[in-house]
Amino acid sequence: QIVLQTVSQGSLDASKDLQKEFATIEKKKEELADYLCEDRKKLCLEDVFNTMKTFRELFLKALQ
Repeated sequence: QIVLQTVSQGSLDASKDLQKEFATIEKKKEELADYLCEDRKKLCLEDVFNTMKTFRELFLKALQ
């Protein structure tokens, strides 16, 4: 039973840590949306990262 309690507490702690990380990511996403003058609710990080990747690829190609 002690092992189960320890595992349960570890799971709860990990869950709380994960929730904090998600909250931090969401806050940073909102800051990025504000910086880019985008709607906070519509900004998709995957789209932003894809755009940055494409820009990088084209930039490196232009340098060559």
